[in-house]
Amino acid sequence: MPALKPTFKSNVNSIAEFDGVVEPDGPTRYRFSGTLKASCQLFRGNESFHNTVRLGHGATSDDYTYLEYEIVGGAENTWQVEGSGTRKANETVDFHVGVNDGLSGQFDYGSSVTVPAGGPKQKIAPVYMVNDPYGETKYDVRADGTVRADGPTGYVIECEFSAYDGPGTMTDQSATFGWKTSSGKWQYKSFYCKDTPTTFTIRGTRKSGENVQVIVGATSKVLNLYGYGDEVDTALPENF
Repeated sequence: MPALKPTFKSNVNSIAEFDGVVEPDGPTRYRFSGTLKASCQLFRGNESFHNTVRLGHGATSDDYTYLEYEIVGGAENTWQVEGSGTRKANETVDFHVGVNDGLSGQFDYGSSVTVPAGGPKQKIAPVYMVNDPYGETKYDVRADGTVRADGPTGYVIECEFSAYDGPGTMTDQSATFGWKTSSGKWQYKSFYCKDTPTTFTIRGTRKSGENVQVIVGATSKVLNLYGYGDEVDTALPENF
């Protein structure tokens, strides 16, 4: 999910920022979520309006839609926000923030931030299995998830991860999920088998157009060294 952080600061020290992410909801919609923060030092007790912050969002070719929140007091206010909108197929999305610090409550805004919503999800399902000499399962490690383009130089992995280790081990056994880009180095998230299933999201960067590889494994070798299944190599289309 492309990260976005539109900001606003006025000459009367009104401040606002949104720290969030956006993701596609099919080719013609998008969703976003994050943290909105704002403060305003203006006294409006004698006015018919309150200090208010706006978060604007919309497809690049369209008008903004706004979420509004009242700023209470002079300290920083914080809100967890989420929303959605429509766009043309594969269109980018714009965001900006502002505060009504004009004399009559007019809104002023910071610069717009334009981001791609992201590409379609690609299925990933790496597996690692080990049987004992009698054909009984000793290790069964699986990741069931998706990976998608997060713009041309990013990616997002969303995964449910499960690991089974059979009876007879002397210590708690671990399982791992590995990932990398085509030109990158392996990175890992590891768990005790007994602590799975679990879910996680991974966001990373890549060279433009690179694939992502994933793999799973477990401490199935002598001295609790890791054994691994086959790598799964996935191309990441940027458009639906």
